[in-house]
Amino acid sequence: KKDKKKKSFEERRKEPRQADSSEILLEYEDPENRGAGKRFYYARAKDASPGGLKVLSEIPFPPGFTFEIKLKSSRTGKSIQARGKVKWTSPPRPGKIYEIGIEFIETPIRSIMDLLEHIYKG
Repeated sequence: KKDKKKKSFEERRKEPRQADSSEILLEYEDPENRGAGKRFYYARAKDASPGGLKVLSEIPFPPGFTFEIKLKSSRTGKSIQARGKVKWTSPPRPGKIYEIGIEFIETPIRSIMDLLEHIYKG
């Protein structure tokens, strides 16, 4: 019987990630109070790739959760907006901080170009 090793999430990643500590704004609808307007949460990016972000958060957003992402690039000075979907959430780390993997979805090409410039500049 062969022992098939599972590939780690890092090994399955589509694009390499770059370290990033940008503050980002997550805008979303509260699923328990629809119609109550948008909610806002500030989080910190840990790393970024053209396909998504790893974010540090005090809220354990569940897989499948979607929101608008707004980032003011300290590298390019541009305001970048994208739509994201939670792919995974880690167990809490010390201080009740969660790592959250976010995949960009339904993102306009201009935003993707701005993200690429942000990720790879400097």
